[in-house]
Amino acid sequence: MPSIENWILNPLDVINRMFESRESDTEWKQKVDEFFARKLQDEKLNSLVPSMNNEALHNLPPNTLMKFRCMIQDSYEPEYFLDTYQLVDKSTGDKKTGSSRYKDVIDRPEGYDVIMESKDNETGCRQVVYCVAVPGENQWVKQVYVSYSSRRPQREVVTDCGGNQMKRCHEEAMDVTRAHNDYLSTPKQPPQITPTSYPPPGNEQTSQNVEKHHPIPGEDGPVCIVKVYDETMELKVNETYEFTGVFSVDPIFSTPFDPMDCNGGLLMGTPFDEDHMMELKSRSPPSSLVPRLHVVSMKPLKHINPLLPATIPKKISEDFTQSARYLRDDLIEFLKRLTFGDEIVAQSLLFHLLSRVYTRTGTMAVGKLTLNITGIPPNSSYPKLFADVIANLVTKTHYLPMTLDNMNKLKFTPKKDYQKNKLEPGFLQLSGGTHLVIDETQLHPGSLDPMGVKNVQALSSLMTSQKVDYDFQFYATPFYHDVNCVVLSEAKSMLPCDLQVKLTPDTPVATNLEEYFARLPPSDEMLNKLRVYLTLGWMGDYDMEPSVMKQIENDFVASRSSDNEKMSADDLHRLLVVARLQSASLGKSKLELSDWSVVKQFDETRKEKMK
Repeated sequence: MPSIENWILNPLDVINRMFESRESDTEWKQKVDEFFARKLQDEKLNSLVPSMNNEALHNLPPNTLMKFRCMIQDSYEPEYFLDTYQLVDKSTGDKKTGSSRYKDVIDRPEGYDVIMESKDNETGCRQVVYCVAVPGENQWVKQVYVSYSSRRPQREVVTDCGGNQMKRCHEEAMDVTRAHNDYLSTPKQPPQITPTSYPPPGNEQTSQNVEKHHPIPGEDGPVCIVKVYDETMELKVNETYEFTGVFSVDPIFSTPFDPMDCNGGLLMGTPFDEDHMMELKSRSPPSSLVPRLHVVSMKPLKHINPLLPATIPKKISEDFTQSARYLRDDLIEFLKRLTFGDEIVAQSLLFHLLSRVYTRTGTMAVGKLTLNITGIPPNSSYPKLFADVIANLVTKTHYLPMTLDNMNKLKFTPKKDYQKNKLEPGFLQLSGGTHLVIDETQLHPGSLDPMGVKNVQALSSLMTSQKVDYDFQFYATPFYHDVNCVVLSEAKSMLPCDLQVKLTPDTPVATNLEEYFARLPPSDEMLNKLRVYLTLGWMGDYDMEPSVMKQIENDFVASRSSDNEKMSADDLHRLLVVARLQSASLGKSKLELSDWSVVKQFDETRKEKMK
């Protein structure tokens, strides 16, 4: 049985042994998949695998097993490589077979040559995606993940079985740490290598001219070119995954390369024109800045809350159902302090935080609840402080001051660059569950230029239908999102919102907002409970009994009969969404008539406040 040192610190050794003992081409590949799947399904063993998110790239040992929590920013064409190849001993003429699966380079032992034209060579195909650290991931999320990593060996000691097994698990965990430290102190020598897929021609690239393609300006988390060997897996742009694979930073992708050195301007017999060279150079940045990850296991992430397992066990869901009512009361009290005692705004904000698109009907994104909080004084620090509080509760947020400069200069919509054959990121390229806090109080009189008008249109489309049309130059391609948008404004927002509510403080507003907000957060224990509550409430399933739906239909007909303008079809849709969120806030998966009555009363009070 391979030890920790084998399968984490040297996964290629495990893979090579399976290849050498293979009985068929498909059998050994299946064994590799099953081996790593079995290991990584064990949460204790999974926690031993280091993460690219937690350390600087230059501190990560190459060819080790590594995790990456990320969003797919762009998808490339499939990459063809030498899956198996023939080697010949230059002195004896003996031949043997090698594999470059899970590698960027061909292993060429000393004294051997690769027979590139061998009829026994087999070409493989792998999917290639460009991934970035999850946009808008909040600081508390990063800190919790790092804390898990930093106490990895100790966690294994206290959570495993006991006796010799506990001791061995502790020693294996310490092996990972020692090997990592040894790597940092060992001089690095570049090996002799042959590429399995070929690097771009041109000069060496540096950090000054390599774009990391983060959608949100100013973010600088890790990025990675991820290579997936399961051709049947459907990988979608903007979705979040945790990829686990062989971490590759082979120097062939970091050194200068002159195409004229190969076959008089040919690379493996392929001529390069200027456009092709630019595309290859763009798609193969230096591995020291953009490493490669050859995936042995992957899982889509429904959430990135580190306080919860990736897959929610039934026991946690049952506990949430029991405790949700009490946690809801605690969160409402906290949000009332955020809104200076305004309970209607606090309830509206709770509904907004729990909302998500749970189905689509035509162009309608059912379940979204964009919120507009009015009554915010101009030139106030409140919107930014408000955004900071929300960031401390949920996993992904971004604060957008809606200044003329931002609207006219930021690129909101991703755009396809055909010369580089890459999708250039836009500000609205966000993963599902991200919360966007828009500060409209920063919008002062002035003119929007064509870019500004386009950005407002893209933002309006996101808020109306959770759709952004990506610019493919010759045509627009719709990409569907699930981004929670809340707009803080002085009067009614210029942007389309589902729910509008006016902030009317019931307690005196602090003269020093910074000091007030510094005292606002609850204890760490309560804060973590609220974070878990919001994630579980946001993820909850929902259904409606036919009898309840019939009663709602009767209410709608009665309301229309008494006053045709009192309730429109849009009003009914909004109330149904809020009713679902009322149920979710109480940990329930089905709407009850009592919830419908509460929602109707809430909406009447809200409308009264708006007068």
